[in-house]
Amino acid sequence: MQVADYALADLHITGIPTVGCGSSVPSGMASKDCSESLTYEFIEQLLDMEDPDFIAFTGDNVQVYGPSTHQRAIDAVTRAAEERNIPYAMVFGNHDQEGDFPREKIVEMVSEKTHSYTVTGPETVDGVGNYMLNVTAPIAGVWGDEGDSVFRMYFLDSGAEAQTEKYPYVFSEYDWIKPSQIDYYRKLSETGRLEKHSSTGSVLPAVMFFHIPLVEFAYSEDSRCNGEKNERVHDQGMNLRLLSTLTEMNEVKAAFVGHDHLNEYCCLVDGVQLCYGGGTGFGRAYGSADFPRRARVIEWTVDGNENHNIRSWKRHYDDINVIHSEETLYSES
Repeated sequence: MQVADYALADLHITGIPTVGCGSSVPSGMASKDCSESLTYEFIEQLLDMEDPDFIAFTGDNVQVYGPSTHQRAIDAVTRAAEERNIPYAMVFGNHDQEGDFPREKIVEMVSEKTHSYTVTGPETVDGVGNYMLNVTAPIAGVWGDEGDSVFRMYFLDSGAEAQTEKYPYVFSEYDWIKPSQIDYYRKLSETGRLEKHSSTGSVLPAVMFFHIPLVEFAYSEDSRCNGEKNERVHDQGMNLRLLSTLTEMNEVKAAFVGHDHLNEYCCLVDGVQLCYGGGTGFGRAYGSADFPRRARVIEWTVDGNENHNIRSWKRHYDDINVIHSEETLYSES
């Protein structure tokens, strides 16, 4: 059995195809030819190449100019998934709420789509869009009976700008994942620990998605990393020990973020693969002439011995047929 996901990072869709790329035009392309329309084209190409089972939008999915384009942006960012009947879910970044577009309204609009699994999450937990999705077995096998849990995906809201009025002692540009969110994850994980592998009795592996990276993304050792780092890590404003909780629970094997468009590496830190997606969007999304837009594929498999594996690779806009940086993020084989 296998499940293939796309992590699409930093699309910055306005819903206006003609929005230009500014100074972020790819090498060899004329400025007049670079616009948001390339984002739509690239997403279609990506879906043609992999035919994924699921899409995770990892934040800064939209960046609108005002209320008049709210619906256009939501329709544009979800169109390819909806037309292809691909289930998807979102977390939010520091630009999604621009143009008078609060997270609650985004969730409300996205939830009206047929194939969206995005939800607001508990009101008692900080942020909007904290939830878990449970992947179940379509048929019986070594992994268990039909309908048994086989894989879990967690989604957390890492916020936007730092709330300096509420937290005047924080000297950071960006928000952070709060204790209530970490407690919420822990409770979900404790429940999930009861749903073990049918034969081995070990905890089912999981992945997590949020937008702004943890500070530990900058602490990694090069020897345990794979991929490119082309800008500094613009991390969350406070470190409230989410990574140590993930390590303790020993369930989430990889965490995927966006935010820093020119970073696309994975590093193993304290037993968890910390991974960037790499910027996917054109138009309002910043980029670099010599860093092709890209997207990360995440493939989960379980074999006949009920060994779980998580692999990943990337697809680039300029050579969509080539697999880049293929790696094993987690293996029980």
